[in-house]
Amino acid sequence: MSQRWGLVGLALVAVLLLTALLWIADLFGFSKNLVNSVFLVISIIGYAIVGLKYRTSQPEQYYVAGRSIPAVFNGMATAADWMSAASFIGLTGLLMSDGFLGDGLHAGGAAYVLGWTGGFCVLGFLFASKIRQSQAITIPELIGELFGNSSVRWIGAVGSILCSSLYLVAQIYGIGLVASMLTGLTFELGVFIALGGILLCSFLGGMRAVTWTQVIQCVVIVVSMIGVSLAVAFRSHGHGWVPWAAMQSMQQVNARALQIDADMAERSTRSALESQLLQLDIKIADPKNARQIERQQLAREIKQLKESNAPLREIHKLEANPVWRDLSLDQLVQSWNREREEIKHTLMRPTGFAGHGSAGANPGLINTLALFFCLMIGTASLPHILVRSFTAESAVAAEKSVAWSLLFVVIVYMLASSLAVILKDSVLTELVGARIDLLPEWANQLKLRKLALLNIYDWNGDGIVQWGDIRLLNDYLVLAVPETMHLSPVFTGLIAAGALAAALSTADGLLLTISNSLAHDFPVRWFSQSGSPLRQVMLSKILLMLVALAATWLATYRPVDILYWITCAFSMAASTFFPVLLLGLHWRRMSSAGAVAAMVSGLLVCAYYIGVNHPALAYRLDLSPEQTRWLGLEPYCAGVFGVPVGLLSAWLGSLLFPNRLKKAL
Repeated sequence: MSQRWGLVGLALVAVLLLTALLWIADLFGFSKNLVNSVFLVISIIGYAIVGLKYRTSQPEQYYVAGRSIPAVFNGMATAADWMSAASFIGLTGLLMSDGFLGDGLHAGGAAYVLGWTGGFCVLGFLFASKIRQSQAITIPELIGELFGNSSVRWIGAVGSILCSSLYLVAQIYGIGLVASMLTGLTFELGVFIALGGILLCSFLGGMRAVTWTQVIQCVVIVVSMIGVSLAVAFRSHGHGWVPWAAMQSMQQVNARALQIDADMAERSTRSALESQLLQLDIKIADPKNARQIERQQLAREIKQLKESNAPLREIHKLEANPVWRDLSLDQLVQSWNREREEIKHTLMRPTGFAGHGSAGANPGLINTLALFFCLMIGTASLPHILVRSFTAESAVAAEKSVAWSLLFVVIVYMLASSLAVILKDSVLTELVGARIDLLPEWANQLKLRKLALLNIYDWNGDGIVQWGDIRLLNDYLVLAVPETMHLSPVFTGLIAAGALAAALSTADGLLLTISNSLAHDFPVRWFSQSGSPLRQVMLSKILLMLVALAATWLATYRPVDILYWITCAFSMAASTFFPVLLLGLHWRRMSSAGAVAAMVSGLLVCAYYIGVNHPALAYRLDLSPEQTRWLGLEPYCAGVFGVPVGLLSAWLGSLLFPNRLKKAL
């Protein structure tokens, strides 16, 4: 035990010492890219060293870390496994832009905070202890044992791989963006460098190496968030009590929001946005004619700029218009639809944190409640989180692990929420009302990044920035906190190290979940059971590498909106696993037929709702959101329908085709 605490202490000292050394380097004038690169490179090297130290080929160690991890360390590993790129770096931007209660149409940030933390309570109360009593090594195997049915196990493996794959691609995409934005590397190179760090941990040592790597990553995540939050609080309010600083900023934000909403310039901006929305509707109604007219207009404008020797950036800006590029009509309409959704979001998003009022039914509140349900149930159903109960010392330790996990998660989410409020205070006071040709230095830096975190459109043409003129890339806005708050670049590197730790730890856990299911659960159907345990471990390692390469290849296509796809993965996990685990572990009359019905029906309903509401598919089928969205709910809320359908199917299937469980836990 003392050796394990020594590892945690060493990680803490290393983070603090590295931060101090790079602070000194910054004072001596070393470049920001160099400081950030050192943070990221040393982080990856450190995780790789731990992976090498804890390498193993013993099946019990590789799959479940010997079932011997003490509660506090298992909790730290679970927290790191949980705090993905979306939750660590996406939550602050989401809360800053959309507020806690939503924009009156979409869900607010409170659903994420309460849903994610509430899910750990569900996991601890309902599943952790029961799961640890099994000697299984994957969740599909656990379900197969419960019902003595290989079909149940096979379906569970399919569901586990689907929801984990959605999650994994988003994590690797996040790793690539963090690495490329902060080091100047290309996105693809950043992805493959980070992939090396992932493979050195998970490939060599499986769950044993990943567990202790995640313990260190938990230290990095928590320390980085605490360090940045303290610096921001001191910078903005002169003290280090972060929640109190957020409360002070909250009052200033809401007071400033009232002024902005009453400003005539802001109202004229909103009118211009509404006019642009009408123009887009006209274009979408007749795209062929609209493209021809706009192409002719763009050609004239580009010709005039070239004749007047205008700056290249102005010419390139016009040439970047989707109409000018050689896009098909389908792609062009999709582009206009995306712009239309962005404008609608800009019009709806709240200026402050006082909430968003609306007469009658509030779709935003309904979506918030639905998303809260999906995230809470999904958290308790994610396979890569559930398997953490297998690694605990005992059933009691598994329950305590969940409590420790919740502690670390709450710390990070409280600080992320506080940063969102303080950041918005800075944006509303320094940026809104500024002249577009005299923007704050940090705003220009965010605009000029390789992946611009800030875009400003002067919709009413007055040369002044209004709240409606601002578009922020919420997914990675937390990386801009040090610049926005005028902090040392060291803090950018520190929070990037935390973001990288969050993404790598989750990617490691997901990779193991997918590869173990492929190697350990699918062979039940079509491979011989006579293979040695060592051979199964080697098969799992080979599959892990193939899955990692495939996910990295998919990530290079740059799927958009990380938070959206991860939330869909939560709904898919909830729909597939929650009904079968809840009834299978707590209802003695649950049968294998009920289990099959629950997983298949829940997964199909969820996948259908997400798929039919995808913009590309909806456009091809000529379907409007009014036709495809049930109760007006967003696609990522599909679990609201999948979970009840799964529970009902399980109940009916068990009554119609009863049989006793093979094994009770």
